[in-house]
Amino acid sequence: MTASALGRRDSEALHRCVVRVSVSGVFRGSGFLVRPGLVVTAAHVVRALPGPAAQVSVEHMSGSHPVTEGDIRAEPNSGDGSRFYPYPDLATLAVPGWQDHPVAVLAAGEAEPGTEVTALGYSTHTPSPGVQPDTLALRVAGRSGAYIRVLGDGVREGMSGSMLLDSDGLVRGVLKGSRSYQGDQGGWYAPLGALTTFLGGATTNLGLAAVPTAAPSDADLVHALMAFPTMMRTDSRYDLLDKIGHHLGLPHSFEVDDRPDRRDHLYRLVRRCRHYRDETAALRALYTAMEELVPYDGALDRLRTLIGQATGGWEGR
Repeated sequence: MTASALGRRDSEALHRCVVRVSVSGVFRGSGFLVRPGLVVTAAHVVRALPGPAAQVSVEHMSGSHPVTEGDIRAEPNSGDGSRFYPYPDLATLAVPGWQDHPVAVLAAGEAEPGTEVTALGYSTHTPSPGVQPDTLALRVAGRSGAYIRVLGDGVREGMSGSMLLDSDGLVRGVLKGSRSYQGDQGGWYAPLGALTTFLGGATTNLGLAAVPTAAPSDADLVHALMAFPTMMRTDSRYDLLDKIGHHLGLPHSFEVDDRPDRRDHLYRLVRRCRHYRDETAALRALYTAMEELVPYDGALDRLRTLIGQATGGWEGR
């Protein structure tokens, strides 16, 4: 079964996570914030040119930030002279001052063949002059060597390093390049597994905080909940509401308007928590209920962190 494409509203909101990358003042590619103060892009975006990338800068819709050589981590750190930069072709750029920007959320697993994905990045191939936000509609074809091939829109210069999102707005990989910059032949991306492996030590190595310091938005909390595979099931969301009601001492489930769409349902849950008579109690009950529902899910760490930030910390819990 093929997933539906990312909606326009979600696409516009998630573009806030996207950055453009320049080297020596020349636009080279795209990237995205995967953690507060940490940008992911393709290694060839910052390493394909000869010499050290000492004049790299990342530009977000809110401003520009220079990146020093010590703030760049690329794998591999240089190319081998072939047409395609070697696997995994990933890099991180530390931008410590951007702790309060929206960050993208990684999916729990690889996209299946046939899944429709959306690439969000920047390019010079739009009707507007200069470097502009751009969007590609692609479809996962399957493995192609160490990478995964996609079909659909033509992948143009500048979109390298873009995040590939599924219909839930979760990252499924990092766009590498095109099969043909002259035609609409799709291209390749570094799979999610390569990205998560590469990110394993990035926060420690770069001395960054692993989570935002600013209060999370409703969208941040919804994305964190969307990362739980169990939330795909309507009955699991009902179980979650039952548990929240129990932890709040209610004689019934936590009341949230029912919606068949998962994202819409979770948005309404988050909004209901925000407007409950005791917001802190409701958000903490949400985390505790999720912890009971899926005690070993790795997505709990991010949810706990975000709710801790929203409620002033977990001290005295």
